Amino acid sequence: MDADRIWTAAELEALTPDERDEVIRSGFVTDSDKIPTDLIERGRQKADARIAAAESSQTSR
Repeated sequence: MDADRIWTAAELEALTPDERDEVIRSGFVTDSDKIPTDLIERGRQKADARIAAAESSQTSR
């Protein structure tokens, strides 16, 4: 199935459960080398900010 295709609800409902599963799974990225670096960096920044906030709240108690 085409991972870049946008499916309507009606199109998905017309598929069999196995076909729908294939459509959904085709959109998953399982190879970390294919993840855009800017997405990884944004995730890393958010994680760092959450860690800093958690450490800050623990030290202020």
